[in-house]
Amino acid sequence: MNNYFKINYLESLLLILAFIALNFFNLILRKLLIAINLPESMIFSISYAFPFIFLFLFISHQAQKKNLIIELSFKVSPWYIYLITFCMMFCMIILNDCITSFVPKEGPLLGNMYKEIEDFLKEESKNPIPFFSTTVLLAPICEEVLFRGIILNGMLKNKIHPAKAILFSSFLFGLTHMNPWQFVGGFLIGSFIGFIYFTTNSIIDCILLHVFNNAFAIFAMFFFMKNEEVFSEQFNFWLILILIISCLIIPVGSVFLLKERKKI
Repeated sequence: MNNYFKINYLESLLLILAFIALNFFNLILRKLLIAINLPESMIFSISYAFPFIFLFLFISHQAQKKNLIIELSFKVSPWYIYLITFCMMFCMIILNDCITSFVPKEGPLLGNMYKEIEDFLKEESKNPIPFFSTTVLLAPICEEVLFRGIILNGMLKNKIHPAKAILFSSFLFGLTHMNPWQFVGGFLIGSFIGFIYFTTNSIIDCILLHVFNNAFAIFAMFFFMKNEEVFSEQFNFWLILILIISCLIIPVGSVFLLKERKKI
């Protein structure tokens, strides 16, 4: 019988606290990279990947010591599954944007925090190739392997109820973003991707959905910067209509995917 890697609530939380601590260490790492005159185009990608690489090596080492198998399924789902899941993901993105819009962006604390995030994104986007490749390619791979492939999968192997495992791993996913807007988005989108992992058992599906979400977010960010007034004046009706349709598509698609899972 295979001895699979398993993880519980406390171990998952400690792992993510270690991840957050490593991200604070990134401030020192970035200064070191600047000090050795490394191109700014590389610093963003290296500093982003560092905490993940460190944790992956640590987890791999611990698993080898205990002869544990970290099972990651890279199977490709049937085409109609992608058609359904990507349609559902688009609906989730719209719902997420609507829900996160209720989080205040003004005030002495949240206002300054939101401005710092905006300034950071504008500064990093000045180097479009590393910014795009890190956000749309590197981030989905690293984050899905950690949060769905290791944490969620490990909790499921530990016989934790799927709903509890999905919600808790998504809570941790939101927590690592360290701001209220991305926490809400991380929890909502993470819960959906976690559900997809549970139904398809494919980390590839999760990565592709995450790539789509991040690419859409970057496109929207640049589009709204240039067309915010036009959008607010012309598209409110269509946004409400899409929200209504989304609230219908997501549950219908979820029921279909659960039925498909039982056939496997």
